[in-house]
Amino acid sequence: MRFSDQNEIENRFKRRAKQRRRDITWNLLTAVVLMLTIFLVGFYLVLFSNPYVAFNPFPPPTMPVLATALPGTATPLRLPPTWTPTVPPTEEPPLPYTPISATTPAESTSTASPLPLFTDEPVNQNLPYAIEGEPAAMANTVFHPGEGCDWQGVAGRVVDLQGRPMVGVVVKLTGLYGGRTIDMTTLSGGAAAWYGASGYEFILGDKPISSNAMLAVQLVDQALMPLSNRVIFHTYETCDKNLILINFKQVR
Repeated sequence: MRFSDQNEIENRFKRRAKQRRRDITWNLLTAVVLMLTIFLVGFYLVLFSNPYVAFNPFPPPTMPVLATALPGTATPLRLPPTWTPTVPPTEEPPLPYTPISATTPAESTSTASPLPLFTDEPVNQNLPYAIEGEPAAMANTVFHPGEGCDWQGVAGRVVDLQGRPMVGVVVKLTGLYGGRTIDMTTLSGGAAAWYGASGYEFILGDKPISSNAMLAVQLVDQALMPLSNRVIFHTYETCDKNLILINFKQVR
């Protein structure tokens, strides 16, 4: 073998090794480009299917809430084909309040009251709370020793099945008192200083007056749906009965 042939063989091996290295480099670059292409295709597919994904650098603006979804939005009134406008009746001034007395039945039927006839209300046995005992009339000094006779109100407490205080239950008072309409709410626990941890209290006025089935107290939830039946009670014009105590207890 000639020396020149030996050199030629070595040069060929060197060229082949260099070519293989170049081929490996290009193969690696091709694989990287192919992987990046697959990644970009998948990325854009995800963006097109859901442009609100967290990794979208340019998410579309959030659509505003439609005005029709807002509470209290008026709904257009659809009039019937034969609709005839009617003039609303003229409001009359409220009648002066006259307490109902057992000795004056005629006055009982003529006195205007915003409440329905309570005695005809059906009793719902499926409500979770009920009155505990009966409404008790007593002097307010039992719970307010420093107060005098110039006070009148209704109060009580709310307990669970085991007799433990239930704080935060909504108590609603409605009716007619002293010639004015009563619509008041409070929470059990608001009068804990006088009636226990779940005590509540409504102050009606600064002078005891008499009324017959003109006021009602009831437990309701946050949506004002009933949790108990309405408890109808009377008020008295004597100082020893100027506080009406009404307790509630969970029954189911």
